Amino acid sequence: MKLRPSVVLDTGARTMVPTLVIVSVYLLVVGHNAPGGGFVGGLIAGTALLISFLARGEDGVARLVPAHPVFILGMGLSLALAAGVAGLFAGAAFLDALQATIEVPVVGAVKLNTALAFDLGVYLVVVGLVALVLRRLAREEQS
Repeated sequence: MKLRPSVVLDTGARTMVPTLVIVSVYLLVVGHNAPGGGFVGGLIAGTALLISFLARGEDGVARLVPAHPVFILGMGLSLALAAGVAGLFAGAAFLDALQATIEVPVVGAVKLNTALAFDLGVYLVVVGLVALVLRRLAREEQS
C-alpha cells in the first residue's frame, strides 16, 4: 500500500523550504562576524531538507541537492581544510583568518576572508551529511 503525501505538509513545504534556505544562507554569510556561521546555517538548511523529505520523499531531497551527498561532503572538507592551510602559506598559524580586498568594477571594494571559506566548508559538510542520511533512510524505507 502506497501512502499518499499530506496536502497540508506539501503546501507548507512550498513556503517553508525556500524561506529556510534563504535564512540559512544569510546565517552563513554573516556568521563569521556575528552569531551564526556554517554550522548553524547548515542545520537550518538541513531542516529544509528534512521538511522536503517528509513532504515529497527522496525526490524532494534530490531536487534540493542534485549532486551526490558524498561529493558535497568531500567538497566541504576540502574547502575547510584549504581555508585552514591558507594561514600556513601566509606565514601565520593554521586556521588564522586572512583578509584581502579586491576591486570589482561595478560593486566597488569587496573584502574576502578565509573565515567565510571555512564556514562555507562546514556548511557543505552539514548539508551533505543530512542529505546522505535522508537518502539512506529513504532506501531503508523502500526495502
